[in-house]
This record gives sequence, C-alpha cells and structure tokens, in this order.
Amino acid sequence: MKIANAIDLAFENVLKEGLTDVEVFARPFEVDLLKNAKISEDIKQDIKTSLKESQIKGMGFTPISHILVPKKELFDFRKCAIIEPVDELKYLTLALQIADQIETKRPNKSKNHVFSYRFSPGKGYLFDVKYNYTAFREHVSKKSKQRNVNVIVSCDISNFYDRLNLHRLECVLSSNPKIDKKIILQINELLLFWSGRDSYGIPVGSNASRILAEAALIEVDNFLLSHKVSYCRFVDDFRLFAPDSATAHRWLALLVDRLSKEGLFLNTGKTEIKDVSAFREEADSGAESQDESDPPPESPKEPTDSQPDKSNHEASRVIRGYSGLIPTKFRTLSDAETEKILREDFTEKLKQVTKSVLIEPTNLVSLVKACIAKKDPDGIIKITKNLNKFPQFIPYVIDAIIKNDSIFDDGKITSLSESLAFWLDREHAPEFVSIYAIRFFGHQPFVNKPVLMECFRKLKRNDGSYIGRALLEQLEKIVERGEVIEIRDYFTRADQSERRQISRMVDISLTKGEKRPFFKNALTQSQDIFLKNMENLFS
Repeated sequence: MKIANAIDLAFENVLKEGLTDVEVFARPFEVDLLKNAKISEDIKQDIKTSLKESQIKGMGFTPISHILVPKKELFDFRKCAIIEPVDELKYLTLALQIADQIETKRPNKSKNHVFSYRFSPGKGYLFDVKYNYTAFREHVSKKSKQRNVNVIVSCDISNFYDRLNLHRLECVLSSNPKIDKKIILQINELLLFWSGRDSYGIPVGSNASRILAEAALIEVDNFLLSHKVSYCRFVDDFRLFAPDSATAHRWLALLVDRLSKEGLFLNTGKTEIKDVSAFREEADSGAESQDESDPPPESPKEPTDSQPDKSNHEASRVIRGYSGLIPTKFRTLSDAETEKILREDFTEKLKQVTKSVLIEPTNLVSLVKACIAKKDPDGIIKITKNLNKFPQFIPYVIDAIIKNDSIFDDGKITSLSESLAFWLDREHAPEFVSIYAIRFFGHQPFVNKPVLMECFRKLKRNDGSYIGRALLEQLEKIVERGEVIEIRDYFTRADQSERRQISRMVDISLTKGEKRPFFKNALTQSQDIFLKNMENLFS
C-alpha cells in the first residue's frame, strides 16, 4: 500500500475505533480533533516527512509508557502501552503499508485455521468482522462434534506480545520479497526504541501491533499445516483436534518445538489435553460461552452524530475482546437471567463476603448480578467495602454501579462514595484501580468535585503514567474558572498528554484575554501539533 493511502486509512481507522481497545483508556478528545482539516493536514504532512527517514531520531517518535490492567486470569496482568496520538498514526501507517503482503502469506481464510485480525479494510475498519473470537469458538465447538476428533488440546502462548522477539519478527518480514526493506528497517528501529533496546515486545492495544503479531506467527502456521496438524487459533490461543491421545501429544510437541525456535513458549499452567466428551460437557455447561467482555458476532455499526464516542467504541469491540474469569464490563442482564436470580436467595453468600479472607471470583460476579437484579444498593455497598479482598474486580463492580446508578439514593451514594474513596489513595491501589475510582467520582449522580480536586492536588509525578490525564478528563466536565486557573499552574510539570487536556480546559473556561498569553507561553514549551491549533476550538 502506498504511504498516502496508508496514512488516509490510518486516520479513518483511528477516527472509527480510537487509538486502542484497552478499556482503562477513555477515548481521548484528540481523536475527534483529527476531523479538523487544518490539524489533519498538519499531521499528515508531518507523517509523510518523518517517515522519509530510516533512523528513529529522524522519524520523530517519542518514548511510550505502560499501565498494568487485569487479564482474563486471576492475578494476571497485561502491560498496555500509552502511545501519543501522532505516534500511533505513524506506527499504524508503517504497518498498513505492508499489511497486504503479510495477509497474502497467511493461511487461507476459508480453511478456518486462523481467525484473528484478517486484513480486509473497509469503511475505516481494518479486519474482516467474520473472523473474530466468537467465530473461533464456534468453529472449535463444530470441530469437537466431528467423528474423527476424540481429543482436543487447548493452549496459548505465554505473554505473547511481551515476549515477541523483534529480531525474529524482522527476519520473518524480510523473508517476504514483496515487502519494502526500508519499511522493515523503520518498524524494527521503532520497536527497538520503544522496548528500550531490549529486543522483545510490541505495544499492546494497537491495531498496528495486531498486524505485526500475526506476521510473527506465519511460519508457525505454515509448519503446523505442513505436518498436517488439525488446528485453529485466535492470536496466541490454539486448539488442536486429534483422533487420539498419542497424536495429540505428538502435535503438541511439534507446536512447542516450533514456538521455541521463535523464542516463544506455551503457558504450561493453561495447557490442557481433554477427551472430546469432557470438552463438549464444558461447552454445554457454558465454559466456552460468551462472557461479559466478549462481543456478539455482528457487523460493525455506523457511528451516529449524536453519540460518536459510544458507537465508535462499541463497533471496535465487535472484533476484539477477551474471555476468562475477570470481566471488566458489566453486561446488562437478560429478562431470563433476572427472573432466575429473583428466585434465588443470596443472603448467605453476602454474609460470606464479610467473613471470608478472599472472595471466590464466580461468587463475586453472581453476587453483583444478584444485587443489580434485586435493586439492592445495600448489597452493592457491602461488596464495595470488601473489595480489598479482590481489587482486580473493582473495574467490574464500578461499571455495574455506573450502569445501574438509578438504584442509589442520596444516602446510599454517600456510603458508596466513602467505600470507593479509599481506592483514590495511591498508597492503597494500583494505577488501573485508581482510574476506575476516578471515573466513579466523575459520573452523575456520584460526581464529587472536592474529592477529585483533592486527589489532583496530591498527585505525584511518579504516581503513574495515565492517572493524571484520567483525573483531568473527569474534572473537565465539572470545574469552574477558579479551579481551571489552579489546574493551569500544573502545566509546566505535566506530561504532553496532560498538557493538551489542561489546554482544552483553559480554552473552554477562560476568557480570550486569559487564554492568549497562556497559549503563547505553552507553545514556547512544546511544538505539539494539537496544541498549536487548539486555541478557540472548544470555546
């Protein structure tokens, strides 16, 4: 793909799906500024100019930071990248220039071996929505019913994105004669820069990384097919369909050996070899069924003008999502679920929450659902007071509270706020937990400006990579002129993302006479493209 076309597609995709699918990150206002013709043209010209260079210094990239967010397994975390918007557009432009050549080397889609991120751009989307995690699970279920399949192996690669070897990725890309060697060099230089020259790891959450991760497994796919292994995969999640146990073990050994040549290893704790009848029983009981975090198989919806952020985000979730024990999103209960819950008595389970040292994950999910179905705010408050036993569930509980805020009256809101304020203290909470607590205090009817302002005043530079921006995003909706003047003084100590958010608040809340000297001084400290064009965009 030519660079001009790749840039245009990168812009279309970011406008449609945002910069990342990691839910701890809110859709930044900078994404919608890409609709501004002047800003868009300036960024496109910057990308064209910077990507003429081969060395990282000339390409103008900035370092990335990370935040740990819960994965699908207990006490397991994903190291998610925080990438500057312009850098993400450049990174995506690089990957899109070679995405066609990568896709042509992958196993044919129609053979149903690989279901993850099949490059097929259209209307701003990059991947074929027919090939997603839901389609993968449906295919696994179908294969498990075939007569010649008696044993199924379930396994996945341990820390795939973090452990992906950049030099081996470079070699895989270089083996394709149709890929421009300069682009390979640029990608390699960028990934080494972002990894701190560690030679491992690509950023989690970016569509560019999805394209490159799939490229890294092309030779593994070809190896399995050449050995006539019956399998399918979604990213790093493999299923092998064997006629007997001996074959299953032999195929698993082949996979382990081939992955090791790429510097990758299976997660032995999650590798299982099962009789197909046991596998079917698990599927029938719901072990393989859709959970709160995995979207249904449907076509992307076109965003509407009235709700651009929500529709864009929902559309992006169609091709993404992770299954497992730790959901982060509360799914609205169906009528059948509600009816079933209302027939059950959860009193003893709620009592156990306060008595036990730890909370069983499945019990916690069922209790949250029960409290919502029964419209029981006291039960939710009791759960929040015991979340220190399982902080990994805080995103799920807060999402349930926000989506069902009508069940809380003023008195209950006070009790709830007292419980959740504990998690704003950075001495008590990992960064992702504090961010969800911040969102609680920025959501009506739970808005508490004094609490958020006090949290802002206590913020330290080493408190996290994203928490400052998250605080400012919530404060934007509720601060008045006096608070904005106080926040403005933080500008010189803020990182680039925080500076843009502060500038937006200044532009919205202060007069032209107050804004002009601020923006003049701001631009002497930064040449940020968004900042250059920001004055008077929001007022």
